[in-house]
Formats: sequence, structure tokens, C-alpha cells
Amino acid sequence: MSAFGRSIRDRPLLSFFLLAYAVSWAFWCPAFFASFGWIDPVPARHLHLAGGLGPMVAAIVVTSLVGGQPAIARLAKRSATGRVWIVIAVLIPAGLFLIAIAIITVFYGHAIEWANIGRSVEFPELPRLVYWLANVIFYGFGEEVGWRGFALPRLQSHASALRASLVLSLGWAGWHAPLFAFSPGLSSLGLAGASGWLVSLVLGSILLTWLFNSSGGSIGAVAFFHAALDIFIGSPIAAELPNVMGALLTVGTLLLIPVFGRQDLSRHLRVIDAASVSKEHEDQRQFSKRRQVNRSISPSMRSK
Repeated sequence: MSAFGRSIRDRPLLSFFLLAYAVSWAFWCPAFFASFGWIDPVPARHLHLAGGLGPMVAAIVVTSLVGGQPAIARLAKRSATGRVWIVIAVLIPAGLFLIAIAIITVFYGHAIEWANIGRSVEFPELPRLVYWLANVIFYGFGEEVGWRGFALPRLQSHASALRASLVLSLGWAGWHAPLFAFSPGLSSLGLAGASGWLVSLVLGSILLTWLFNSSGGSIGAVAFFHAALDIFIGSPIAAELPNVMGALLTVGTLLLIPVFGRQDLSRHLRVIDAASVSKEHEDQRQFSKRRQVNRSISPSMRSK
């Protein structure tokens, strides 16, 4: 194996984050530069969409180098399992959406633009089904195969579910950085708005960890939740919708921590990466062995 391959095998988690950033930012940097007038205009929204595949590409590459074909097969299997949880994952954003509509109607007195449910502001020309499918592929599986499918089990192998969620949210947030220059949903945020977005991302990471662990590690469940939430909360039916749904998600997520506990954020044990645990145990065994060898060396031999 090449030196590059060995470095990835030795540091799979770091390699994943670096590669995820590199792939996504390779698509987003032209749009970033164009937004400042440094280069000619580019199709920013399409580059935004394509960049969403970066975490999935990184997860596949690193998984292949670290675990080979069997590991890729396990990753693919976890992407297709959890049918009941996939339904639950879609129903949660749908339920929050309906509650938000009721709140907006009763407390704000604004009319709901029902015809715009499920439509995209960024891709208004796309038929609903095409937009939904693109969202599931590029933002759902494109992100979640990497963030929750690859990174989260490895983080949870060495930390509680809550701590792993917080660490992952930092890497997830940093990955979005170029989008603040050209993405319609982020470029219009001021400092206060960006701060609120960061808080929502941290809470979203905790919520997705709960869903991932509760579903037994179903990548499909978190991917469909991610896509469904983006579709519902981004529907241009009322100006208050993102804030109201965000508030509902905040309350719900904060309740998850005391109900399910920080350690696993689930009634089940948190999902971990067995290979990471095995490597840690092997490193500890080798360290203990070296200590025993050093202790067996007599003082006289050491002086020589």
C-alpha cells in the first residue's frame, strides 16, 4: 500500500473530514470566487447541489481503503435498512410542519400559500418530485452517508453520544463555510442569523444522533429525515415558517437529552465502529506489552 493509503488507514476520521471538505469545496470555490467578482459568473446553485456529495464520496473512499469491499458492503446495507424508521423519519418533519402551520395561522393570522408546499426557492423551475429526489440524493444521502454513516460511529467509539454529536457539529458547520458567500439560505444571514444557524446545526446534530442510534444505525433514516426537513422547512408558504419550525425542533431536541440520556441518546446502546474499538484495544495491548518489556530490563542493562 502507498504512503497515502497508509496515512488514511492510520487516521481514517481525520482523512474523512479533509477529503469531504476538499471534494465539496472544489465544487463550491468557483461560486465563492464568482460571488466576489473575482471570476466570471458560474451556475452557483448547481455547484451547491453537486458539492453536497462530498461527505458521501469521502466516506466511500476512506471506507474502501480502510476496510475494503466488506466494509463498503456494510455501509451500503446500512443505507438501505430501517424501513420503519425511514417512515418515522419523514413523519417527524411532516408533523412539525403541520404544527407550525397551525401556530402561524392562529397566532400570526397569515394566509398559508398552500400551492408552494414542497417547492424550492433555489430551484423553482424543477417539478416537485424531481426536486425532492435531488434533495434526497444530494443533501440526504450525499451528506448523511458521511456525517452519520461514517463519522458518528467512530466518534461514539471514544465518547458519549452527546459529546460525539457536539464534535461532529463543529466539522459539519465548518464544511458549510463557503456557502455563506453565495447560497440563498445562508448568504443573507447577518451575525445574529449565523449564530442562530450554528445553534440550530448543533441541535440538529443531537437530533440526528438520537435518530441514528434509535434506528440501530440506519443511514436511510437520517438521510430521509435530513431531506424531508429541508423540503418542509424551506417551503415558501409563510415567512414565519423557518423560525416556528426551528423553535419546535429546539424544544424537542432539548427534551431528548434528559429523556434518553447523554451516554447513548437512545433506549439502545449507541452505534460504534468496531474497527476503531479493536484498534484502540490493540494499541493499548501493544503499549502494555512495551511497558512490561521495559520493566523486565534490569537497571544494569539499562545503564549499558
